[in-house]
Amino acid sequence: MAILVHYRKLSEDASTVRYAFGGHPEETDRAMTLDKATYGAEPDDGEETFGFRAAVRGIARVHRASGTWPEHGMVAH
Repeated sequence: MAILVHYRKLSEDASTVRYAFGGHPEETDRAMTLDKATYGAEPDDGEETFGFRAAVRGIARVHRASGTWPEHGMVAH
């Protein structure tokens, strides 16, 4: 299965970071909250779809490599 997910950072505090995500850069109509300590995430709508999981993995991968939470990005599988 192929997937393309775009994400952009909405906000960040000491323990969490929030991202919008979706299939197109201009259609990031879903949102999630990611725990900085565990990389655990919760989608706002409760739907843990393949796109949601791909976005979480992509965001975590960038964070582990750079040490910063990405402002925006894309995941293609």
